[in-house]
Amino acid sequence: MSSISKQLSSISCTSRKVPSSSVGIRLVLLGKTGSGKSSTANTILGQKVFDTRVSSSSVTQYCRRACGEFRGRHLTLLETPGVSNTHQTAQETLKESRKCVSLLSPGPHVFLFVIRIGRFTHEEKEAVRQLKQAMGSHALNFSVVVFTHGDLLEDAPSLKHCLIDQCPDLAELVAECGGRYCVFNNQMSKSKEQVSELLALVDSVIQDNKGSYYTSTMLQKAEDDLIQELLEERRMLNEREELLQKKQEAAIKKWYEREIEMVQQKSKMEMEEGKRELEKQMEEKLASDREDIFRRVMEENDRKEKERKIQEMVKMMDIRQEEEEKREILQEQLDKVTKMLEEQSQREAKTRQEMEEKMQRYRVENEKRERERELQQIEKEQAIRQREDMMKELDKLTRSLEEQCRKEEERKKLMEDMLRQEREENRKERETQMEKLRAEKKITEALTQELKLVKMKIEEHRAREENLKRRMEEYLRREAEKCNKEFCAPKKQRDKKCSEMYNVALRKSAEMQSTVTTAAGYAQEMGLVGLNAALETVRAPCSIQ
Repeated sequence: MSSISKQLSSISCTSRKVPSSSVGIRLVLLGKTGSGKSSTANTILGQKVFDTRVSSSSVTQYCRRACGEFRGRHLTLLETPGVSNTHQTAQETLKESRKCVSLLSPGPHVFLFVIRIGRFTHEEKEAVRQLKQAMGSHALNFSVVVFTHGDLLEDAPSLKHCLIDQCPDLAELVAECGGRYCVFNNQMSKSKEQVSELLALVDSVIQDNKGSYYTSTMLQKAEDDLIQELLEERRMLNEREELLQKKQEAAIKKWYEREIEMVQQKSKMEMEEGKRELEKQMEEKLASDREDIFRRVMEENDRKEKERKIQEMVKMMDIRQEEEEKREILQEQLDKVTKMLEEQSQREAKTRQEMEEKMQRYRVENEKRERERELQQIEKEQAIRQREDMMKELDKLTRSLEEQCRKEEERKKLMEDMLRQEREENRKERETQMEKLRAEKKITEALTQELKLVKMKIEEHRAREENLKRRMEEYLRREAEKCNKEFCAPKKQRDKKCSEMYNVALRKSAEMQSTVTTAAGYAQEMGLVGLNAALETVRAPCSIQ
């Protein structure tokens, strides 16, 4: 019972001490798909517990947990799905990664960032960035970088020279993890040395953090920071969209103005050119008319003058008619351009309306996701409160069980003291009887009387035994009823304990019965002296006087 209470108190204890070999270490493996997390976990545990087959997609789809021991230390490993998983979205993968806190309750001691040795690609940088964003900046204080495929390097110092120092992003990650990194060769037969090196780094992480571990509070803070970053990115995106929309509207307006100005200039130039042509034609015709007039002025002065005037009037009317026709053509072209601009404006208005509808749908979806996130947060808080209530009830039940055990121990000690006193009194009585028996050894008639006394003692002892048995059964029945009323959860333990107490009582009564039967047989065969000697041999609590 005390071991159960110690385990329960260790679960609900809020103090975070450095884990010893009995408590164990909780580790979480994070990394990109194909970085070698499963092989590294198998190497640490010293056995194949995770599937490590070759595949073009991620083998691990959900968080997987395994336990083992290394040199007497209990290890609990949790493998998370790889970032850039081909079967899951980034949100689903990061959600699975966040489950490490609940699956390794009350929280993991160390995160292992598993990275394959080679060129640190943009995809790996993005995977590390997503994991840092999902777990928060506090997770780096609990992290160690593990480089896999160590067979590609000749020695460990070449890793820092050839890879870390040559890649600023990788050097920054190692520095953020406190300079803690190690190299794993999962194909090497002697893997205990590299596991020992990793556990030494893990112990240094735990010591640097004063025995604390990554808690759900830190995860919640990371989620809050991520939400703030997303809101800030969304605000900046909205500002950029508004600025882009304003620039587009200004460009469209400028283009409209430039097109209208070009059309106006073109129409003005066409009108001026037509006017110059008309003036040129009028000058040419006037010149020819003057020549005709000069040739015929003397012959038909009056008639020609009238005809000239009439012709000039007709020509002027024709010129005016031509100018009207050109003006109408220009007006039609201007109407076409205006209509084309109106259609362009309508298309832009339609495009703007579609963009606004898309933005509205995007806002509705974001609001829906925000509501779902709030509901999830409320459910999480409710689950935490329920768990705290259950822990309180469990502590209360444990205290009551310890109190009951203490009372039973006191009761047991009291019964042992009573039995010890009774044995001492019986021993004194036996000594007194032996003295009397030695004085009355030669008296043969006393044997019959003593046999009668033995029979009476046997009957009295049997009566006491029956009375004791009834009292024991009554006591056990009252204790069972009391335990059933006070405790409902540990029913099997109570039943087992009551049955053990009942069996002990039955064994004691059987021993007493056999003792009495043996005493009766000895009394008939050996007499009073042999009977008392036999009772003393079997350590019976009674003697024959």
